[in-house]
Amino acid sequence: MQLEKDISSGNVSHAYLLWGPGHIGKYTVAKKLASILQCENNFCGVCPTCLQIRKGSHIDTMEFENNHEALKIEHVREIISRCNMSPQGKYKVVILQSIGRMTIEAANALLKTLEEPPSKTIFIMTTSNIREVLPTILSRSRIVRFHLFPHDFLTQMLKKKYLNIDDEKIDQAARLSLGRAGFAIDLMEQPEKFADYLKLYKDISYLLETDNIVERFSYVENILDDEKRDDGASNIRTDDFLNVMTHVLRTRMIELASKKGVDVRALIDMIAKVQDASSSLKKNVNARLLLENLMLN
Repeated sequence: MQLEKDISSGNVSHAYLLWGPGHIGKYTVAKKLASILQCENNFCGVCPTCLQIRKGSHIDTMEFENNHEALKIEHVREIISRCNMSPQGKYKVVILQSIGRMTIEAANALLKTLEEPPSKTIFIMTTSNIREVLPTILSRSRIVRFHLFPHDFLTQMLKKKYLNIDDEKIDQAARLSLGRAGFAIDLMEQPEKFADYLKLYKDISYLLETDNIVERFSYVENILDDEKRDDGASNIRTDDFLNVMTHVLRTRMIELASKKGVDVRALIDMIAKVQDASSSLKKNVNARLLLENLMLN
């Protein structure tokens, strides 16, 4: 992996962009990279530095985790101010999760810093959609690509990690994770979340079969209502619904494509519509309109 080569060779870049699907482990890798860079004991995992980074309290490691709000120019000014101070440890490390949420002003301010980075400062950024990142930021970053894992790889990984769990549940978690190792582990360790996603998969399969528009619209209403709740009763978000719908459609397309004389163009068209809806959702297009439009189709 690129990161391992850079660390072993001492050729560490001043800026990394970790690019890949959501819940695949980019932020976890970013935190581990910060620990490797900052730890005086070869990433021991137990020293004060490693423990502080794990808790998000290390003085020279700034973390901006995705809180689903915009990263504004005020945040970048704070970063620049702190980076211009001499580090108490080995580096100043800045972790920026989901940089596609940056405003244009913030992105331009960050670009200036990447062009002339302060001494001993390393930026570790993540994104699920590289098209949301300014090309000029891309050109000044070392890009590390993360890929979805094959189903067989995930099931074997989960079996090794969860020795006492039956194969059927492991297979379901691997399928529901859509190739994202971090998300598969979340499902295995959070039974309520696992149940929510299993129900979502079954619900979407049913919605694709029924012609009842009232039922479809009612389901959209339930998703939007659940998303507004803050009592933790549901883990499902609109983007989760769209991701699982894409997976259900792709599974059906693969199954039908193996049969002679079956036309899968309608499924291909529907997958494209769901992906367009996912992109629009990230641009703050009204979620209700997006979902209702999909239900009509």
